[in-house]
Amino acid sequence: MAYQPKVIKAEIVSNNPKNGLFEVVVNLKDRTSCRLIYEKKADNATPFASHINRLLNEPCPICRKDFLCDCMTKYKEDISEQALELVGTP
Repeated sequence: MAYQPKVIKAEIVSNNPKNGLFEVVVNLKDRTSCRLIYEKKADNATPFASHINRLLNEPCPICRKDFLCDCMTKYKEDISEQALELVGTP
């Protein structure tokens, strides 16, 4: 069974309009929390997620490790799309 992330809550935690970077913390349906770091190249450009980090309050839902892993990078685009639908762009 393939992992299908579902974002239930998203919140913008920091925004730097000078360089176009902002961070969004998302909570997934399986109680996993992740931090997404977005970049905007120009003022009117659509943002894209450059990094995703799983916050270490729950084991990884994919590999079940309780420490740093890179499993969420495979689902970065899907999680990013859902998060931007909830919070929009700053």
